[in-house]
Amino acid sequence: MGTVNQPADLLTEIKDLKRQVRELRRRTLFNAAISEGDIQVRTPEGAPIVIAGQLPFGSSTVAGMGIYRADGTLQARFFDTAAGAGFWALFDEQENQIFSEDTIAGSGIATPYLQVRSMPHSEVTTVPQFTTSATFTPLHRIHFQKCQPLLRTWLICQTDGGTTGEVRLAVGGVAISTDTLTLPAALNEYRIHDAPVAGDHMSFQAVDVEVRRTGGAGNVRVGVAFASGRQS
Repeated sequence: MGTVNQPADLLTEIKDLKRQVRELRRRTLFNAAISEGDIQVRTPEGAPIVIAGQLPFGSSTVAGMGIYRADGTLQARFFDTAAGAGFWALFDEQENQIFSEDTIAGSGIATPYLQVRSMPHSEVTTVPQFTTSATFTPLHRIHFQKCQPLLRTWLICQTDGGTTGEVRLAVGGVAISTDTLTLPAALNEYRIHDAPVAGDHMSFQAVDVEVRRTGGAGNVRVGVAFASGRQS
């Protein structure tokens, strides 16, 4: 009858188990797949700050990833369902959903709600701000806090017959546009004009829309339909 391979004593077995645990802790996980449960990253105090796998969602769970603060409040969540009804969202410290995608439309954001601008229709038909000057003249000033590197303007541009003009964006009379916007004669169109904005993030900015007449004897009219930040 064969002999059973047993450790010489309990202490030897414990030492061997400790050695195996150390080896496991040193190894890098190259590939893994889970279909139940989750994988967690925790603070030294044991609070989960990243959970990947089954996330709590109402009275049930969903498959995805959640990022949490050390106090347990939800910071971000990304998940999907078999029916494709998942979404991603960012949360403030009170767990209010402050930024998320619009899964109903399938494009764009759901929150936050962004402001839009209106203006009297008569000012669209005939822009009241105009110039006949041959030098750049400020017709509008745009105030904002810088959140993005570029300022985008959507301008209503109108020129009389036989009259041409140019538009630029400037700060303190110094152009910040990389080029000028050329307005041909007898124009009545919307035109986009962008410019890079200097200054620190969240700094207060004041940018002028400057216009000049380059030819003819009529008026050059420019109105600001809206202005917004834009990524580079």
